[in-house]
Amino acid sequence: MKRRRASLLLGHALLAPMAALAVLGACSTQPGSAAPVQQGGVATQMTGADQYLVSCARCHGEDRLGKTDAPKLDAVRMGSLGDGPLRMVIQYGKGRMPAFGGLTPAQVDRLVEFLRAG
Repeated sequence: MKRRRASLLLGHALLAPMAALAVLGACSTQPGSAAPVQQGGVATQMTGADQYLVSCARCHGEDRLGKTDAPKLDAVRMGSLGDGPLRMVIQYGKGRMPAFGGLTPAQVDRLVEFLRAG
């Protein structure tokens, strides 16, 4: 009986981290690195627009109008956040939005610049 209880507890202990990974990965494509992007045969750094398409568009839409549970990222929403809070949300997540801690500071800067321009 003790052995069965221990195996059930172990099974539940393994399911929780797997479920958390599934939830966190559902809305993101984490970029693996700050690798340059190939454009016209010349390697260049990703622009803020490129970074948005890779990291954000899956949930917020290519047009930034939002999808399902992800809000639109229009001028009103962007104007309501200072640069610091916006960087914090991108890097550490908030609510249902996962963290994008794998982004370099330069990538976050370009992404914030793109979101502000838009």
